[in-house]
Amino acid sequence: MTKASVIIGSYNQKNVLNKVLDSFNDQAIPGTDFEVIVADSTSNDGTQEFLKSYKPKYKFKYIILENKGKAAARNAGVWAASSDIIIITDSDMVAEKNFVEAHVNAHKKIGRPACFEGLTYNMSKLTWPIDPMVLSPYIKRDYKNLAKLGYWFLLTGNLSFPKSIFVTENGFDEKFTGYGWEDIELGYRFSKKKIPIFYLKDAINYHYHVVSDDGVIERNVFKGESAKYFLEKHPELKWFLGANPLSILTYKMIKKNSVIYKLIEKCYSSKINFLNNFGLWFLNEHHYLQGLID
Repeated sequence: MTKASVIIGSYNQKNVLNKVLDSFNDQAIPGTDFEVIVADSTSNDGTQEFLKSYKPKYKFKYIILENKGKAAARNAGVWAASSDIIIITDSDMVAEKNFVEAHVNAHKKIGRPACFEGLTYNMSKLTWPIDPMVLSPYIKRDYKNLAKLGYWFLLTGNLSFPKSIFVTENGFDEKFTGYGWEDIELGYRFSKKKIPIFYLKDAINYHYHVVSDDGVIERNVFKGESAKYFLEKHPELKWFLGANPLSILTYKMIKKNSVIYKLIEKCYSSKINFLNNFGLWFLNEHHYLQGLID
């Protein structure tokens, strides 16, 4: 019996994907009780050859599809799933031993349609085996186990839900083809149907990927571009999405070639923590608004 289907979207991450898939070989739940489905968006780094030859201890299959973004890949994986319990993770997320079992047990105990967001740790440095000293939780606030979360915590690195509610909502909106928001937008739709999201601290995985501060800043432009479609679809969320008059006015007043912007860049380069943190925060917001507005 397949108690859960783990869905992994993949694109050009063969080396990390190998670690991720291997982490499911040692799950506390028997390999006969769950399946892993990789939906690969036509990688060109050898991923397809790797998937063809991979022989794990659990039920495994893969799908090769045209690269239309994460939403399309994850949808394809869910549609192919044989279980009603869907667990979505990423091709750079290494699972702890109790990862699958924790999600399965949570759905069994709740007895009604619900989503569970697990505990993901980011890494400040790649180590193998994983060093606890380089870990920090993605969700910064220390919520209690099974605390109820807002829809903005529906994040696909460590998430589970019944396939039935996913089908009812027609899955992720595949018009999200860039970076971000397709998961939170689904969470918002779930929230309007009164489907709760709970924090599941027993379901642990590790984001085996370090993104520099510079990389995060640049990525926020693409996040802003995705937010533009989110805003068109749900204009009532303009404050949540940062499209408020004050933010827009500030962005338009502080141009990249202005003296103020250059001073803030110097803050970001500072070795003084509070100046560096302020500069990082401002540049992240400014780049996000660049994608959202321009």
